[in-house]
Amino acid sequence: MIAGLFVFVVYMYFFVGFSQVLVILENVNPMEYAAFYSLAIVITVLSVFFVAAAWHSLLNTLEIKTKLKSIFLYTWVGYFVDLVVPCQAICGEVARIYLVHKENRENYGAIAASSITNRMITYVISSVGLFTGILLLLIRPNTVPVYVLNLLIVALIGTAIYLLALFYLALEERAAAKLTSLLFMVAKVVKLGRFLSTDLQERTQESLSVLHQSFKTFRERPKNLVAPVVFQVFSLILNIFVYVLVFYALGIRNLYIDFFIIVYFIVGTVQIAAAVFSVGTLDIVLTNLFVIYGVPIGFSVLAATLLRALTFWLPIITGYVTVQIVGAKKLLSPKARESIAAQQGIEKT
Repeated sequence: MIAGLFVFVVYMYFFVGFSQVLVILENVNPMEYAAFYSLAIVITVLSVFFVAAAWHSLLNTLEIKTKLKSIFLYTWVGYFVDLVVPCQAICGEVARIYLVHKENRENYGAIAASSITNRMITYVISSVGLFTGILLLLIRPNTVPVYVLNLLIVALIGTAIYLLALFYLALEERAAAKLTSLLFMVAKVVKLGRFLSTDLQERTQESLSVLHQSFKTFRERPKNLVAPVVFQVFSLILNIFVYVLVFYALGIRNLYIDFFIIVYFIVGTVQIAAAVFSVGTLDIVLTNLFVIYGVPIGFSVLAATLLRALTFWLPIITGYVTVQIVGAKKLLSPKARESIAAQQGIEKT
């Protein structure tokens, strides 16, 4: 992280110049900047609230009673874990599931079903957005480098594969038994034998069966998915609107909506894949992308910095504070995460 920041500072010094950035800052309307950027911060927090509200609604469908305030805090913890531990959203999901179970002692399978369903909704909506971004790039050829289009296509393919795996888990009844066998094979490979007991596989199978039954509940009550979908759509729209507000804060108001859609999904794709290692690299990529769209380089580096403050540093800081509040420090330890994963099959419901 520190190395990434250093690289970005060096990039600013040699390719932009601190004096040019200072001149731009001196000419930015302070009232407009404060108003638009403050609103961007509020909307960023609100977008996380809608993600939490979607998960809370799914938990209620399964009659798992939790407070929306708690789910909101756990969502921040999940984002924090995802950003500091590069394991492509899996670690954050495990953290959230564990925290909900710790609060109400409900079955891991049911909690996981609600969390995974929420993730599936998110990825379905993201797939539509990615496809839209690709179409916009194809409609306006030669506006951005080919690697940007390729990055979005790879992200769409990866999202589709991930969704197929989740849908298989949700729809295939035998997936529970297969997943149980796979978990035990992995446990032996990574030397987690101390967690294994004679009836552990049976208990794990039971939790995974509850997972499948919970998915069945969602299939039988599709109307209960309407509210989570609406919440997730609101969250996506708000996230894209944050990008608009950042440029408005700098006085740039001549960019088209396709620009914001493309930038949003590029940030999301790289940030999820690289997590903490995206620091510096993604900032430079964004700066150059903004320049390609006609934004002066001084404004581009400022816009990239402000956007990363909202999409990376705000979740990092807020998530860290939340980790202290909920006492979830051990989620950051690799050994502890292994233990938590094993406990999902060990603990009785």
